[in-house]
Amino acid sequence: MNNPAAQAWIEASRDLGIRYIHPYTFTTKDGRSLTTTGGSLPDFGSPHGTLLRTRFDPEWMDDIEEADCYFSSGLSPFNYEPYSREHFIETLNDWGWFGDGPPPSWFTGGIRCHGRGA
Repeated sequence: MNNPAAQAWIEASRDLGIRYIHPYTFTTKDGRSLTTTGGSLPDFGSPHGTLLRTRFDPEWMDDIEEADCYFSSGLSPFNYEPYSREHFIETLNDWGWFGDGPPPSWFTGGIRCHGRGA
């Protein structure tokens, strides 16, 4: 399957020096194994990372991630396809850094919090 959103995040991971896992399979609290076509950003959005959903994921997956301690984002193809360095940096700064160690040098958002706050 051609997945422009995943391709954009692959490019972002290389350009910005961030971890991106694609495809990403996770186990829900009720034991189901699910795979998101958007992938995972393990260092942003929450202590468990961010699950990225794309237009290729089923709609019923929308509420699964929050119930399982992940930050979740459904990505609009109009905003995240193709890769735009400035837009992706703005998004990651908004989601916050939760990774081990210091964030990347370009990061200006909140540390260990969701949103730009301290």
